[in-house]
Amino acid sequence: MSTLSFLEHGKRRHLGAIGLAALVAACSDSATVIMPPAPPANDPTTDPGENGSGEPEQPVYALHTGISQPDESNIGYVALMHSLDVSGQLSLAGAREFPGYAFITSLNGKLLVSDGEAPTVTQFDVSDELDWLERAKLSFASVGSFPFGASFERHWFLNEHVAYLTLDVTSRVVWDPTDFVIRGVMDDTTLEAQRDGLVLDAAFNRPPRMPQGPVVKLYYYRDEDWFRFGPETPVVVFDPDTHQEAYVVDVPCPAVEVSSQDEQGNTYLSPYTYGPALGLFGEGPETCIRRLNGESRLDTDWAPDLRSWTEGRPVQVFRYLRDGKALATVLHVDEVDGDFAAGYDPELEAELGSHWRLWLFDLERETAQPIQGIGATSPTFSMDTVDDRTFVFVPKEDYSETSVYELDLDGDATVRFTVEGAVSRLIRLR
Repeated sequence: MSTLSFLEHGKRRHLGAIGLAALVAACSDSATVIMPPAPPANDPTTDPGENGSGEPEQPVYALHTGISQPDESNIGYVALMHSLDVSGQLSLAGAREFPGYAFITSLNGKLLVSDGEAPTVTQFDVSDELDWLERAKLSFASVGSFPFGASFERHWFLNEHVAYLTLDVTSRVVWDPTDFVIRGVMDDTTLEAQRDGLVLDAAFNRPPRMPQGPVVKLYYYRDEDWFRFGPETPVVVFDPDTHQEAYVVDVPCPAVEVSSQDEQGNTYLSPYTYGPALGLFGEGPETCIRRLNGESRLDTDWAPDLRSWTEGRPVQVFRYLRDGKALATVLHVDEVDGDFAAGYDPELEAELGSHWRLWLFDLERETAQPIQGIGATSPTFSMDTVDDRTFVFVPKEDYSETSVYELDLDGDATVRFTVEGAVSRLIRLR
């Protein structure tokens, strides 16, 4: 494995030009030249279908959970298993430990782990016996400062050979998550650093998944306390060939940070950090959900007020599932006794936190119903769909333990197992 050195010239970073004349001519003066990805290596370990003996491999799944420590630090654990049909308490006795807020994803049958303390990503093979084999490690320390580390919540995957890692706010490292090399750093942007007294910030990607079409990256404008947010969210669409900013879509909703796609390539956008409290108090914009169409343009024909589906209750995190169904958190504000017309009250806002429920939305019928089998939850939630099965992670209030529920498209949830800590991912490696 080799790394690529960078030549710094003003604000422009570029790679040594090797047969890149055509790309140079196509890029503007402020753009970074990106080396085209190398062809995939002929590596039999990337074939998820067979092991070395020619026999079919067993399925391998990975679960990541984080456990808070007394000193307020965090330790991540990755447990491997052959089946999703776990019951009772999932043991972490054989799990691998990672310091800090590490995260996982999978690509080509391999397990990728972003370090929770250093700006590195490590690639592992996992054997049929669930043994770990480190294959490669890539550090991003040479190209910038990463106060959040190289967390996968800061990555946006285009395909198996192209991923963008957020650098500062609008810059991004373009790297190859298969060959494990850095291709370049892009600095181009048309976004304003400030708007109406608010500063631009880059949203997290929760969690990163390969999109249908180009990468769309979410930003928002906020104050220094993350209290007030701009009424519009800029969404950047990147050119999949040059990795430059192609255009910006201004979504007329505050701080949309969660994206999910349906079978037609429509991208649904919903808030995560910004909740409905300020809207209830009349101190800020209401939360709303919008979508981009299959051409990554704002779908002006789809702008429903989802509160009309929930008997007036606000909706926050909204994730598309499949077959025209979506899952979202809904605030049962009718259960709260308080005067929202009297102005902002932080104690009343805090009380809202225990009145969230998960609801199932039918986009074709334009109806919604509470999920049966799951009680109160947080305004945000995590989930993964594995083998066409949807699993929702519901932690305890102190995040000491998570219940993993399987959800069907009729709106029923069944708890499958519990595990210590706060679960962030449940994925299939092969």
